[in-house]
Amino acid sequence: MVAGTLLHSFLGQWASRLAIVPRTLGGLLGIVTAPFIHGNASHLAANLPPFAVLGALVLRHNDRQFLATASFIALSSGGLLWVLGRSAAHVGMSGVIFGFFGYLIALAYFTRGVTDVLIAGGVLVLYGSMLAGIKPARDGTSWEGHLFGLAAGIATAWLERGGFK
Repeated sequence: MVAGTLLHSFLGQWASRLAIVPRTLGGLLGIVTAPFIHGNASHLAANLPPFAVLGALVLRHNDRQFLATASFIALSSGGLLWVLGRSAAHVGMSGVIFGFFGYLIALAYFTRGVTDVLIAGGVLVLYGSMLAGIKPARDGTSWEGHLFGLAAGIATAWLERGGFK
């Protein structure tokens, strides 16, 4: 994420080609690259701490599952954003962060394990206020990315626990 933000600062407007731009052929690349690109240092600083904390909680199972979970969340939330998002250049790790949040809460619901429930309670206390980020806003924030990330995280936990069985 740091390297992507530095790249954005050096490339300027050209870096928007690495963003998710809904319903454009060029915007498809952003499904893979956009989480690593941030608009500026404050955008990066807002995403790094929750990514590290929530990511570490997802990582506690094992690194292979973390990679699968993070990849599925990033690709599915990015895909939903590409299909359904408003016409704009969407960048940042927020969709994945919201995905981790949704995953951890849903995992507690599906497993009902003591550790998962305690973690979900802590996540809600520490990060529950970020749910306000799924409210449509006009400040340039990709609320759609937040919403689709949350949905992707919940779906990931559901699929990992057996889905339709």
